[in-house]
Amino acid sequence: MEFSHRVTALTAPAQVTTLTAPAQGLITQSEYNISLDIVASIQIFVSVFGLIANIINIKTFLAMRAFGDGVTLTFLLLSVSDLFVCFYSAVICIGTFLVAQESKRHSQIIDGETAGHIFPVDPISACIFGLNMFQVFNLFTILLTVYLALARCLCVKFPLKFRNIITVRKTVFVSVIFVVTSLGIRLPLITHGGVSLNFDPRINATRYTVWMHPNGETIKDILWISVDASVCVGAQVVLSMCIVMMAKVLKAAAKFRSRKSIANDSKLDQSKSKNKFTPKDARIVKQLVLVSSIFIICNTPKLITFLATTVEPNFDLGRRYQKFYQISMAVVATVDTINSSANIFVYYFFNSKFRRIWTNTKSAD
Repeated sequence: MEFSHRVTALTAPAQVTTLTAPAQGLITQSEYNISLDIVASIQIFVSVFGLIANIINIKTFLAMRAFGDGVTLTFLLLSVSDLFVCFYSAVICIGTFLVAQESKRHSQIIDGETAGHIFPVDPISACIFGLNMFQVFNLFTILLTVYLALARCLCVKFPLKFRNIITVRKTVFVSVIFVVTSLGIRLPLITHGGVSLNFDPRINATRYTVWMHPNGETIKDILWISVDASVCVGAQVVLSMCIVMMAKVLKAAAKFRSRKSIANDSKLDQSKSKNKFTPKDARIVKQLVLVSSIFIICNTPKLITFLATTVEPNFDLGRRYQKFYQISMAVVATVDTINSSANIFVYYFFNSKFRRIWTNTKSAD
C-alpha cells in the first residue's frame, strides 16, 4: 500500500500529484520496507488462492442451479464479488511491488544523479485503480453478507412469517441496488483523479503519472468517515446480533429434537414440528454463522484502524505516523482479502450439496 501516501497539496485542478519523503515516526525506513514486503507477500498468496477458490465456488453454485433458489443465488453473487475483491487485491500487490522496485532504483544516487526510472507509466496508478475497485467490490461483499445473514436470521427466527423472504427476484433486486450503491459511492473519488502525461519530479522526466483534483483528499476523507467506517461498524453490529440470534435458535432446535426423541408420539410435538426448521435449515444457519463470524474477525482490524485515526490525528497520510498507518492499511486490505478467500471451506464442510457436486465435478474432470 505504499502508493497511497505522501500526496501534497495541489494548486490547480488535475495537477499531477507529487511525492515527498516519508515522515519519521514509530518505525525506520528499513523496518517499513521489510514490513510492506512481508504483508504484500502474504496478500498476493491469499489473492491467488482466493481467485482459485471463488472460481470453484462459482462453478459449483452454477451446477447447483443457483438461479432457481434465492439463498444459493446469494452465495453465487457473493462468490462473484469475492472473486473481484481477490483480483483487485492482486492488482494492488503487483502495483506495490513495481513501486518498490522503482523506489529502490531511485534511492541509488551517485554524485547527485538518480539511476533513472524504470516504467513509462507510474506504477502507483495501478495501485490506486486497484484500490478503488477493491473498495467497490468489498463494499458489495459487506452489503451482501449483511443481507444474507439478516434475511436468513428472520427466516429461522420467524419461520412462518419470513420463510419466503429470500427469493430469486428479491435477491436480484437487492443485488442491483447494492451494485449501484457500491459503485455510486466511489464514483466521485474515481472521477476526481486519473492518469495523464506529466512531468514527474521524482525521476526528472515526463511520463504518464497520477493526478488528483484538489478536492480528492477531502472526498476520500468524507467517504472514509461517512461510508467505510459507518458501514464497517454497522455491519459488525448487525452480524453480531444475527449470530447471537441464530445461535439461540440452533440451541432451541437441539433441545426440541431431544424432547421429540423422548416423546415422538406426542401430538404436541408433532404440532410444534411443523413450525421448526429442518436439518437442512440448521446446516444453512451454521454456514451463515461461520461466514458472518469470519467477516467479523476480518473486519476487526479495520475497526481498530478507524479508532486509531480518530484518537491519534498523526496516524494518517502525510502525518508523523504515516508509515505505520500505511502498514496498517496494508494489513486491513490483506485481511479483507482473506475474508473473500476463506468461504470455500465453510461451503465445503457445511453444505453437503456443494460438497457432493464439487466432488463429482472434480472426479469428472
